[in-house]
Amino acid sequence: MTAELDPFDLLTEGCDELVANPIDPIRLVIPPMFTAGLYLLAGDPKSGKSLLMQYLALCTAMGADPWPGCAIEPGDVLYLAREGGKASFRDRMMKMLGDDATAPKRMRIAYTSGQLGAVLEAQVQRWLEQANDPRLVVIDTYAAVAPDLRGVSRQREEYATLAGLADVARNWPNTLLVVVHHTNQSTSVSNPMHRIEGSNGLTAATDGNAILSRGVAANRCGLLVQPRNASETDLVLERDPLTLRWSVVGNDERSLLSEGRQAVLAYLDEHPGGSKPADIAKGTGLSDESVRQFLSLMAKAGQVEKLGHGLYASPGQQAA
Repeated sequence: MTAELDPFDLLTEGCDELVANPIDPIRLVIPPMFTAGLYLLAGDPKSGKSLLMQYLALCTAMGADPWPGCAIEPGDVLYLAREGGKASFRDRMMKMLGDDATAPKRMRIAYTSGQLGAVLEAQVQRWLEQANDPRLVVIDTYAAVAPDLRGVSRQREEYATLAGLADVARNWPNTLLVVVHHTNQSTSVSNPMHRIEGSNGLTAATDGNAILSRGVAANRCGLLVQPRNASETDLVLERDPLTLRWSVVGNDERSLLSEGRQAVLAYLDEHPGGSKPADIAKGTGLSDESVRQFLSLMAKAGQVEKLGHGLYASPGQQAA
C-alpha cells in the first residue's frame, strides 16, 4: 500500500541522482534555430511570419531542406490556419510547391479550432497521439485562439494561456509547437524579445521565443531566435516574391539593407576619413540625388555618421 504524500512535503531529487541519470539531448527540429518545445514567433506587420511558418511546415512534411545548412527530418505536421482563410492558404501553398512538386500527405491543415484554456490543448494532444511521427504544430495566430482576460493580473493570466500548451509540448520531446504572434511598437535594444506583444507572462511560459523583423531591403527580414536551452540564432532571410520560398542571405544587420545602402556603406568602409555625397555617387555609380536620400535616412537610423563639413563615414569612424 502506497503511503499518501503529505501536502507539506516537497518532491525532491538528490543532486547525485540527477547527475547519475542521463537525459536525452534536446532535439533540433528545424536546425539551427528551433528545438523541440513551445515557441512564440512574433513578427512585424507584413514581415511574412505566416509565410515563413507555412514554408517551414511544408518543408518539414516533405523532408526538404528550406535552404542549405538546414537539414530537416521529415515528420507529420499540423497547421492551424486561423487567419486568412482557405483560399489564401491554398494559393500560397500552390506557389511554394511550384509545378513539379507533389503536395505532402503528412501535412494536415485545420481552419477552425477551440480556444486556449478550453479545448485547443486537448485537440492538439489528440492529433499528436494519432499522428505517426509528429514533428511540427503551427498555431496561426495567438490572437485567434487566445481567451478573454479578466484583467486581474495580465502577466499571470497570459502565462496561464500558454501553460497548458507548454505541458503538451513537454510530453512530446521530438515535436516543435510554434504560436505565431504580433510585435508591439517597442524599439528595445537591450532585449529585442520585449517587442513581442503582451506581458512577460507569455514569453516566460515558452521554451523559446523568436522575432521576425522587416528590413529595408524588399522581401528581407531578420530572424532572431532565442531558445531557453540552446544557442541563439540570428539570420537574415529573403523571400522570393514569386515562389514565396525563403533563403538565408546573411547574418548581420547590413544584409537587411537595400543594395543602394549597402553600396554606400561599402564605399565609406574604403574611405575611413569621411566622404562627401558627390564622391560617394561617383564611386558607387549611384545618382547624386539617391546618395543624398540614402545618407539622410541612414544618418537618422544610425547606419552612417555625419562628421561635419559635408562628410559622412561608417559608424565609429573618425575624420582624418
